[in-house]
Amino acid sequence: MTVQVDFYDLLGVARDASDDAVRDAHKRQTRIWTKRTASADQSTRQEAETKTSFLRQAFDVLLDPAKRQAYDRDLAAGGVAAPVAQQGGGDWVTQARAALGRGDYRSAAYAAREATHSTGNSPEAWILRARANAGLGQLQDALYEAKQATTIAPNNADYLFQTGVIQEQMQQWADALGSYQAAARIAPNEFIYQISIGGVFLQHKMTDKALDVLEPVYAAYPAEPLVAFYLASALLDKAEQTPRIQSADTYAASSVDEIVAMRKLIERAGNLNTNDPEIPRRVHDIKQYLDRMEEMSWQVPGLFGFSSLRAVGIPFAAIVLAFVLFGSGVPGAGFLFLLAAAGLGFLTYTTCWVPRWKAAARIAR
Repeated sequence: MTVQVDFYDLLGVARDASDDAVRDAHKRQTRIWTKRTASADQSTRQEAETKTSFLRQAFDVLLDPAKRQAYDRDLAAGGVAAPVAQQGGGDWVTQARAALGRGDYRSAAYAAREATHSTGNSPEAWILRARANAGLGQLQDALYEAKQATTIAPNNADYLFQTGVIQEQMQQWADALGSYQAAARIAPNEFIYQISIGGVFLQHKMTDKALDVLEPVYAAYPAEPLVAFYLASALLDKAEQTPRIQSADTYAASSVDEIVAMRKLIERAGNLNTNDPEIPRRVHDIKQYLDRMEEMSWQVPGLFGFSSLRAVGIPFAAIVLAFVLFGSGVPGAGFLFLLAAAGLGFLTYTTCWVPRWKAAARIAR
C-alpha cells in the first residue's frame, strides 16, 4: 500500500527520528507554512492549507506508536503515491498556479518553466518556478528564481514575501528577515509581513524581539486567529525559556517565581483564539510539567552541603551526646535522647521532603 505523503520528508527528519525531533520539526514547519494561509494570492493560500493539513496529519501519525508503525510499514512497502495527473486548463501560468494549489510540484515546475519561455522575462512566472522548486526541495534554484522575480519587480511585496519564505527554509535568517521587512515597508497594513518578521525571531529563539513585533500586531488585529497563533507561540516559547536551568533539549523550573511567571504566560496563550490544535497541546504539556514540579518529593541534599549538616549532622551529634550521657547515668539524659531524635526526624523531614522544583535547584548548584 502506498502513502499519500512522506511525512518524514515533509518535516525534514530521518525515519528514525525521536518524538522530540518530530515535535520540533513540526513546530518549525508549522510556523513557516501557517502564515502563508493569509496570503492575498489564492494559489499560495491553497498550497499552504494543503501543507498545514499534511503537517497536522504527520503530527498525529508519527507521535502515535501504533499509527507510526503502520505508516512506516506502508511507506516501506509501497512508497509515496504519484500525484494524480489532471488535465490542465488555461495558459501555463494558470496551470502552474492550479498545480501549486493542490501541491503537485512537478506539474507546477513544468508549467512554470513553460510560462517563463512563453511569456518572456515575467516576474510572475519566475516566482511560480521558485515556489514549485521550493516544494521539490530544490531550494538553491528556488532562491535564484525568486530573486529574478524581485529584481524585475522590486516593489512587489508578495514576491519579497515568497523570497523570505525560501530563505527561511534555508535557515538564512538574516536574509529572510530583510525580505520580510522590505515587504512590510511596501505594504505596512498587511499583517502577514509583520508576523513573518516575528516568526523569524521565534525560529532564531529571539523571543523577546518576537514579542515586541507581535504584541502591537495583535493589538491591531485581535480577532485574527493567525496573529493570535504567532503571539501564543511566542508566549509559550517565552514560558519555556523562563527557567534559568536550560539544556539543549529541556529545562527545569527551580523557583516559585519561575513557576508563577510560566503559569501567567501559558494562561494568556491558552486564552487566545488561535484555531490551531498545537497551542492547546503545548499549554497542556507545560501545565502538566508545572503541576508535577510543584509536587512534593523525597530528595536528600548533597552530603557536604549546609542543609545536610543541619538536617542530619547537628541532630545526630545531639543524639550521640545524649546517648553518652544516658549511659553515664546523668539525670534527664533519656528525655534529651528522645528530644534529639525527634529533632533529627523533623529536620530531616523538612529538609528532604520538598517540591520537585526545589530538588531541581539543589541538583543545579
